[in-house]
Amino acid sequence: MNRSMRDSLNVVSRRMSRRGLLAVAGAGATALLAACAGQTAAPTAAPTTAPAAPSAPPATATPAPTVKPVQISTAVPATATPAAAASTGGSTNAWGKQLPADAAPPSKQVSIGFNNSEGANYKAMDFYEAVYARAPEPDLFNCPLTRIDNNFNIHPGHATKWDVSKDGLTWTFTLKKGAKWTDGNEVTANDYVQTFRYSADPKHAWDFTWYWQGVIKNYTEATKGTVPTSQIGVRQGSDPYTLIFETEVPVPYMPAQLLYSWPLSAAGLAKYGSGTYNTNPQTSISFGPYVLNEWSPDRRVVVTPNKLYQGDITPFIETMIGNIYKGGSQFQRFQAGEIDSTEVFKPDIQVAQNDPKLKDLHLYVNPQDFRVFYAFFDVTKKPWDNLKVRQAFAHAVDRDSIIKAILAPLAIPAYGALMPGYPSSINDDLKSLTNYDPAKAKQLLAEAGYPDGKGFPEVTFYIRGNGPATDPAVTQALAAGWQQVLGVKINLQNLDQPTFMTKLNAKPTQMPFGWISYGMDYFDASNMLGVWKGGGRHNWNNAQYDKLLAQAGPETDQDKRNSLYADAQKLLTGEASSIFVYFQLHGYYYQPYFKGPALEKDKYNYDGIEWPGIGTATFDLPNLYIANNVDQYRHAAPA
Repeated sequence: MNRSMRDSLNVVSRRMSRRGLLAVAGAGATALLAACAGQTAAPTAAPTTAPAAPSAPPATATPAPTVKPVQISTAVPATATPAAAASTGGSTNAWGKQLPADAAPPSKQVSIGFNNSEGANYKAMDFYEAVYARAPEPDLFNCPLTRIDNNFNIHPGHATKWDVSKDGLTWTFTLKKGAKWTDGNEVTANDYVQTFRYSADPKHAWDFTWYWQGVIKNYTEATKGTVPTSQIGVRQGSDPYTLIFETEVPVPYMPAQLLYSWPLSAAGLAKYGSGTYNTNPQTSISFGPYVLNEWSPDRRVVVTPNKLYQGDITPFIETMIGNIYKGGSQFQRFQAGEIDSTEVFKPDIQVAQNDPKLKDLHLYVNPQDFRVFYAFFDVTKKPWDNLKVRQAFAHAVDRDSIIKAILAPLAIPAYGALMPGYPSSINDDLKSLTNYDPAKAKQLLAEAGYPDGKGFPEVTFYIRGNGPATDPAVTQALAAGWQQVLGVKINLQNLDQPTFMTKLNAKPTQMPFGWISYGMDYFDASNMLGVWKGGGRHNWNNAQYDKLLAQAGPETDQDKRNSLYADAQKLLTGEASSIFVYFQLHGYYYQPYFKGPALEKDKYNYDGIEWPGIGTATFDLPNLYIANNVDQYRHAAPA
C-alpha cells in the first residue's frame, strides 16, 4: 500500500484489514492484493540463531510463476454462502441469518483479536481518514465498489457492474440502490465523490495520496493545491447511482485498484468536517454490517451488528473485539486461549510442535500481500551515492543463511521486488546481480575507495518499529554480515513507526539507510515496481526505469508488459537501488472453534485468511463462524 504506504500491518489478528488487499490481474485488469507497505505482526519471543528446523510447509505453498492473469469476474463466487449454513439446525443471529448446525449460539458469536499498539497512533476507523493510523476492526462501516475472493478474482462490491470507454480513460460504475446509512441517508455516488475529494484535499493531508496520483485525473494537482478538489476525475453521472472515474492514462486494472474505495458518509463529512466522526459511537455512521460500540484506543475497539444492514455479505459473527496491548506475545496469548488466531514465526512453530495441546494444529500458510523485505539507501548522500558501495553491500548479504537460521519455513530469498508467482517476476534471473559473493563485495568496496572498509564512515541502519518479531534478528544478522565481509561499522537504531515514516517520506528524505518492507495493493507489477519510480517512496531516480514503467503500465499485451517489466527489474536490482533480502510467507494458527470455508485451500494451495482478510472487501464475513466447542478453548471473557 506506500502506499508511501500504510506500512504498518497487523495480519489476521488485526483482521488483516490494514493496508492491503489481494488481487489478481484480469486480461488487462488486475485484482487488488493489498497491503500495502506495512510491516507485520506483534512481537513474539526472540528467535534463536540456530533453532532446530521445523517441518516444512507443502512444496506447493508458493505458486509457480505465471504471467497469465486471472480474468476479473462479475459473478458472486459460490463460496459466498458456506455449505454449513444450509443446515436447518442452527439458531438465528442478530441479522436474522441462520447459523450453521455446529455453531455456538448467537451470544457466543464473538471474535477476539490481538493488536499491538507499540509504535501505533490510532486515530481513525476508515481508510480515507488515515491509512496508517487506523485502529482495530476498521473499514466495516462501509463497502468498496469491488470485492475480492480467495482465488484473487475481482467481483462487484457496492457496484453492480462497470464499463470502460474505448479509449480506456473513463470508467462508469453502477451502484446498488436502497442501501441506507444509519443516519437515514441513502448511499449514493455523492458519498464516493465527496470521499475521494476529501482524500485529495491538501488540508486533509491524507497519508495515502500516492495511490491515486497519476491515476485519477487532476488528483495530483489537487493534492498540491493547484486545482480545486472538485476538478478531480471522480463525479456523479446522470443519476445518484452512477459513479464516473476519469483517469490520466488507461488503467486496465482500475476495478482492482478500487478495492480501496470504502466511502465515508458525505453527510458526516459535511457535518463534522472529517472522517473522525467514526471514532465516536454517538456520531458514527455506517451502512456496513457493523456499527461502532466502543472506542478505547488504549484498550480495545468493539463493533456490533448494524441491524439495518441489507448487503450481501451478512456475517455469522456478531461482535468483533480488537483488544489492544502494548507489547507482549501474540503467540502466548493464543496459547492461553485469549485470542482466536495468531501469526506465527519460526520459534513459535517449534514451540507449538512440542506442545501437546498445539502440536496437532494445522499450520496455515499464504503470501498475504507478496511482501518483500529490503534495505534501502538515500542515493543522494555519501557514501550511498556511489554505485559500487551499494553493490558491495548487496553482495555481502547471505540470504540463505539468514532464512535458514531465522525465518524458515516462512520466507524465500529475494533478488528483486517481485516474488515468484507474482505477475512479471524474474526473481531467479536477477540472482547473479545481487547474490552472496564476499570476494566480489570486497573488491567492489575497494574500487569505491574503501579497501577492507578503511575510511568508510560509521553509518546507522534504521529499523521501523512494529515490524515482525523476526526483524531484530534479521537486521542484526545483516549488520554482522556487512561488518564481517566489508569491515565497516554499522549501528542499529529502532524508530517508532510514525517517526520512521515521517523521516522516510520527508522531501528530501531524512532516512539515509534503513530496513522496510512493501506489499502489493493490487496484483500487477505496476504496483510493486512503482515504489521505486522517480519522486516516489525512495529517491533513486532513474529516467530509463521510469520510461519502462510508463510504457508497460497501459500495455494490454501481457508478453510485452512482461518484457518491459523484466528490463525494469534488471535496472532496479543491478543499480542496487535497494537490497532485496527475502519474500515473506505468513504462517497462522486458528483456535479449533474458529471455522468456515474462508479457511480452506484456494486454487494455489494457500489456506487461511488471505489478504485483505475479514472485512467488506472480501467474502470472508459470511464464511466464518464460532463453533459450539468454543468454551473448551477460550479462556478469556469476550466482554
